[in-house]
Amino acid sequence: MAVSNVVSMKSVDEVPIDKMGLEHYFVNYERYIGPLRHQPLRFMELGIARGDSLKYWETWLPHAEITGLDINPCDARFDSGRVRCYVGEQQDKALLDRIAAERAPEGFDIIIDDASHVGQLSRICFWHLFENHLKPGGYYFIEDWGTGYWPQYPDGKHYRPHPPELSAHERLLDRLHKSGLVQAVYPLRKATGWMRWNLVRRRFHGHDRGMVGFVKELVDECGAEDMTHPSFGTGTPRASRFDWMRISLGHVVIRKAG
Repeated sequence: MAVSNVVSMKSVDEVPIDKMGLEHYFVNYERYIGPLRHQPLRFMELGIARGDSLKYWETWLPHAEITGLDINPCDARFDSGRVRCYVGEQQDKALLDRIAAERAPEGFDIIIDDASHVGQLSRICFWHLFENHLKPGGYYFIEDWGTGYWPQYPDGKHYRPHPPELSAHERLLDRLHKSGLVQAVYPLRKATGWMRWNLVRRRFHGHDRGMVGFVKELVDECGAEDMTHPSFGTGTPRASRFDWMRISLGHVVIRKAG
């Protein structure tokens, strides 16, 4: 998924989304799935296109029951009898429930989302599968979250981050606080020190479009224990539903707590 291949593209149908383009995807799969690959896993991939990736998983996971979902029928043929494909949309909760009941009634061990790459659809799918059909200790992988930076997607938009500089009022307070007059008069020094602390920039308006915004929502879940801290937070104290979360270019890995 090299950016150089996307520059001239005009529609989402032309955007090349393929995990083969980012080697670290497979590094992550080797790192987290590799130690489990000979176990009788329940494995699901959303967004299977022609079924090429399922053929790879069928070989690499020799004892896994493998399930695929795509909006189009998959014409690939699988020899092991361990692969089954479904047709439908990833945000269809009733379909996801039926698939889970048929293929992994005790829960999936591994889920990979390589489907729409649209934030709202991926978000609905993630929370439903994560909460209801991923085993404790299971892995959920999200591919190609960087589509939120691309206007070719319905929820994407270009983004240029602002440089990390002090704002105008912060620079002014800094100069005042360091001036000889303020430093010589304790009440002034105390007042400007208070203002520098309490009037510091409080919000950082990073990108929140599409998949990018969805992934940042997942970061909030990582902070659930601080969010609900009994002394400093709000709401009923709770731990994160994630054991951990790893973010890299285009790729998110989450291990479910439990």
